[in-house]
This record gives sequence, structure tokens and C-alpha cells, in this order.
Amino acid sequence: MQRVAIGALSDLPDGRAVAVAVAGRRLAVVRIGERVFAIDDRCSHRGFPLNDGRVEGAVIQCRTHGACFALESGAVVRGPARRAVRTYPVTVEAGNVLIDL
Repeated sequence: MQRVAIGALSDLPDGRAVAVAVAGRRLAVVRIGERVFAIDDRCSHRGFPLNDGRVEGAVIQCRTHGACFALESGAVVRGPARRAVRTYPVTVEAGNVLIDL
């Protein structure tokens, strides 16, 4: 496991996803209050990015075809996607966001 710092919690917008490139991977990172989630930034339906999708509660929606994924588990909440997306453990230490890859 590799732990990667991506910046300060205060730099992440609340309730919106941002694209982050770390260790050759592209992730969508979402802050909801003090919680931060990291998922692969590719919808499992057709591979479109998730970082520009709408976040409602702890769910992100792909803007292209509307598939929805749970930020905590990556599980499909609504199709047309059928496969979950990968999630990554996130911790916040001293205000810094760390992702375990």
C-alpha cells in the first residue's frame, strides 16, 4: 500500500468532485463536510469521467449517461452501469488529505 498526500482539506470544495492524478491513476475526490472520498474517475459503464458529475448526499452521478455510484463503496446505485467503481481509503491528518493506493 502506498499513502499519497493530495493537499489540504480546506482546498477541496465541499459537495463537489475534483479530478486528482496520483501515482499514474486518475481519481475523483469528493469532500462532504469533514469526510473525503476517493474513487476511480471513470464510469464503469462507458469510461466517461466522474469528476464532473453531480454529487448528492454520498452518491455521484455520471453526467454522460446518468449512472450513479455510492462514494463510500463504489457500488452502483442506479444504472446503466452494472459494475462498481474502485474506491480508495482516505484519511485526514492535521488537515492534510491522504489516500491509500
